[in-house]
Amino acid sequence: MGGSQSRTRKLTVENDDPTSVIKVSDDVVQRIKNSQEARPAAPEPTYQQAPPQQAVPVQPVFVYEPSVTSVQLRQASLAELKKNDHYWENRLKNQQANHQKINDIMEAEYKKAMEEMEVTEKTKTPSRALPPCQDAKEAVMRCYKEHANEPMKCAKIVQAFQQCVDSKRASLIANRG
Repeated sequence: MGGSQSRTRKLTVENDDPTSVIKVSDDVVQRIKNSQEARPAAPEPTYQQAPPQQAVPVQPVFVYEPSVTSVQLRQASLAELKKNDHYWENRLKNQQANHQKINDIMEAEYKKAMEEMEVTEKTKTPSRALPPCQDAKEAVMRCYKEHANEPMKCAKIVQAFQQCVDSKRASLIANRG
């Protein structure tokens, strides 16, 4: 019984308290002190205690220290957020580059179409230009006024007007084709 040393006891405590503080009763503290006094091998730290007649209620001190795992989780989540931000920045830059390429192509096509329109506009006759054969037309009108009762006297003048119009029409068709 007293001849051999007793084995060291191990105590496992599960803490469901979110403040991460384990409360120990005074009896447990006394037993731990008594078991440490029984061991002569380890030097004991000296503690100054208040006299027993002055019992002062001890206020527990709560100190929050993040565990290693929570720090690691926070760093991992920050790294993931940075990675996500970098991904979306690159994607936005690519979208803007593609949009700029499309805008450049559309601008070039617009300029090309405008140049084609200018070329076709120049080849068209101006809308304010007088119709062809104006002199022959005026001659026909004068002849009909002078010979209102005898329109057959103006036949040669009308025939000259028709030839003028036909020749202008033929030249326009030849220029298009």
